[in-house]
Amino acid sequence: MARAQDFCIRMGAESAVGTTVFLGRSTDAEPNDALLCDTHGVPLDHSRAVADAVRMNTGRVEVSLFHPERGILSRGTVGTRRSVSGTIAACRRVAGPLAVMSLTSTADLRVQAVDPAPRSQVLLANISGAARFGGRLLRAAGTYREWGCAPISEIGPDTSRLRLRGPWRNGLDRFWADPCISSAGGQTWLFMEELIRSTGRGHIVAAPVLNGDIDTSRVRTVLANDHHLSFPQVQRYNGRWVATVETCAGHNPFYEFDAMGEPWREYDGLAPLPPHTADPVADLASGELIGTDARTDPDSVFVRYTLRDGSWQPASESVFVDVGWARGGGRWDRHRGWRAVQDCAGTYGRAAGLVDAATQTVPLRRWSASDLSEPGRWKGVHTVTWDSPDDNVWVDGWRRTLSPMGWRHRLKEREHLAICQG
Repeated sequence: MARAQDFCIRMGAESAVGTTVFLGRSTDAEPNDALLCDTHGVPLDHSRAVADAVRMNTGRVEVSLFHPERGILSRGTVGTRRSVSGTIAACRRVAGPLAVMSLTSTADLRVQAVDPAPRSQVLLANISGAARFGGRLLRAAGTYREWGCAPISEIGPDTSRLRLRGPWRNGLDRFWADPCISSAGGQTWLFMEELIRSTGRGHIVAAPVLNGDIDTSRVRTVLANDHHLSFPQVQRYNGRWVATVETCAGHNPFYEFDAMGEPWREYDGLAPLPPHTADPVADLASGELIGTDARTDPDSVFVRYTLRDGSWQPASESVFVDVGWARGGGRWDRHRGWRAVQDCAGTYGRAAGLVDAATQTVPLRRWSASDLSEPGRWKGVHTVTWDSPDDNVWVDGWRRTLSPMGWRHRLKEREHLAICQG
C-alpha cells in the first residue's frame, strides 16, 4: 500500500490516495472497499483467469480495480510470474497506477459472473509454473543471452518483415544493445549500451556508421560511471547536442556533448529526469518526457511529464498499465506519429513494435524474432531506431549462446542492480 500511495503522490494525484483499495485476502475486505480483480470482477486470489494465465504461460494477465457498487473503475495488463501468488503480487504492484487511472476513466458495470477457481486449478497452475522455472534454471546454467545490433532496410506500420541489410554487431566479452541513430553534417553515428560481462554494468558507446555499417575499430566510450547506464537517446536542443540515458542512479541528468563521438558531460540547462524513469525519451521541442515507472513496474506502467517552470510535472491523466505496449523500445517520432515500444510479457525483449505517438495506446505493428528476414538462432527483438523509415534503421536482438559459464554471466549481470541503492 505504501508503494501505491507513493505513486499517487508522485503523479500529483493525491485525491487517489483516499481511494480504499484492499490488498489482502478478499474475504477480509470491507463491503465498500475496492479490490484488485480480474476483468470479470472476481478477486485475484479466486480468479480462474490468473490461474489459467500462469498454467498456460501466456506471459500476461488483465487486472482491474473493482468496486462492488460502481463496477470496474480501471484496468490494465501486467506480466505473469512463475506462480499464482507471484502473479497476484505483480498485480498488487500496480494498485497505485490503477487508482490514478480510476480518476479519469469511466466505470464499467458490464461484469459477467464467473465461478471462482477451484483449489485444484490453482495447484495445477503452480506446478506448471514451477516446472517451467526449473527448466529455465537449467537452461540458464549453461547459456547466456548474446545481444547485438544490426541494420535493417525499412520500418513502419506496414512493414511485416524486418529485412537485415548487414551483419549483427557485438563483442566476445561484451554486448551491444539499445541502439540510437543520429545524423548531422554528413555524419551518422550509432549510440549503444555496451555491457562488459566481467563487470555486469553498462556504459554508453558511440560508433560512426559508414556505408550502412558501424566502424567497429572506432567505437568510443562517451559516458561511464559507477552505475549501470543504458538506453541512450540523442537530440538537438537550442543549438547543442543533448542526451539522456536510463540508469539505476537516483540522479539522472541531461547530458551534452560538443560533437558526435565526443565525451558527454552533465548539462544543467534542463532539470534532471524524474528518478528511476525507465527507457526515458524526451521531446524537448514540446517539453514532454515519457517512459515507464521503474519504482512501480518498469515493464508496464506508462508515465508522462511536461516541462513547466523549470521542472518535470507529472501528467496523471496519461498513466496506463500494459506490459505489451507501454515500455519504450526506441524512438518517439512525433513527426511520423510513431513510438517504438517493447513487449515484455513473459520474456524481457521478446518483441518490439510501434504504437500511435499521440495516444500511446493504439498498436500499429509488432515484430518478434520470427519476423526477421534471417531469424537464425535469434530469439527476440527489443529496440528500433531510425533516421527515416527507409534509411539508417537499426534494431537490437538477442539469442542464447552455449557456455559453461552461463550461470556466472547471469549472476554478474544482475549483481550491481541487486546491491545498488540508487
